[in-house]
Amino acid sequence: MKIKSLGRSIYLIVFLLLAAFILFFRSDAYGEERLKFIDKVNTVTAGDTLQVTVNRSDAIFTLSNDKAFVDSNGLIQTKKYGKVRITATSGGESVSYVLQIKPKAVIGIDPGHQQTGNYSTEPIGPGATQKKTAVAAGTSGVSTGKPEYKLTLEIAKKLKKELISRGYRVVLTRKKNNVNITNMERALLLNEECDCAIRLHADGIDNAAVTGAGALYPSTSNPYVGKLSDVSRNLSECVLNSYCEATGLRNRGLSLRDDLTGTNWSTIPVTLLEMGFMTNSSDDNFMSSVSGQEKMVKGIADGVDQFF
Repeated sequence: MKIKSLGRSIYLIVFLLLAAFILFFRSDAYGEERLKFIDKVNTVTAGDTLQVTVNRSDAIFTLSNDKAFVDSNGLIQTKKYGKVRITATSGGESVSYVLQIKPKAVIGIDPGHQQTGNYSTEPIGPGATQKKTAVAAGTSGVSTGKPEYKLTLEIAKKLKKELISRGYRVVLTRKKNNVNITNMERALLLNEECDCAIRLHADGIDNAAVTGAGALYPSTSNPYVGKLSDVSRNLSECVLNSYCEATGLRNRGLSLRDDLTGTNWSTIPVTLLEMGFMTNSSDDNFMSSVSGQEKMVKGIADGVDQFF
């Protein structure tokens, strides 16, 4: 009995070793080695196209999320920044690796104003003796009654989502209305990691007939950010023209402004977009409508695409 038992044990061990050998060193119908990727690329930029290949022609490729798309031939079209796992499967065997997708750029968005204004003062630029109010509450809609600070945050959140879908990373200076962040602090925050800054505002004036959108940027003689004038003009032009084309709002053109604290503390290309007049009934209603906001967001995002 002991001999028979020992024999069965030996057979079982041999069988298990043989199975392990086959699994590890198996050859498929083509006589190829174990499934593996060929010339892996580990990092790309959002929007790039990448061809992934393995050592078998019948492999099926899948991705772990919607940050990219892959066809049956392993051609990957990247879309959003982040990480995606690429998996190849053939003959019951799978291999995978993680692809890092870098953002096209990092976009800073400052939704202008806040729920309660901070009427203390701060320098209008680095080393300045002149001071201005830290941050005001803004205007409000003549028809909607909506405060400017609510409108700018609505657009900022929707714009963030749209830009992410286009391959950018986005930094907001605020995510809620009840904050206390000065204009200088907002600029310094965006300077840390962004490639450009878009300051969102809406206009107000005593004349209810005045309509349209405009963009503000610093002049070449600005003592704080004069060196950013040309590139900020380019950014302003791209954003404003695309915005007005998408929305149909009157294009009031570009204006030079050297007294804006949030601009003067910037170390990156910066524009202040006046999205429309909340003191004009037509502009006001448009900027708060669902369809209007969709067009506004598309226009700004198109301008960012054009700039980069």
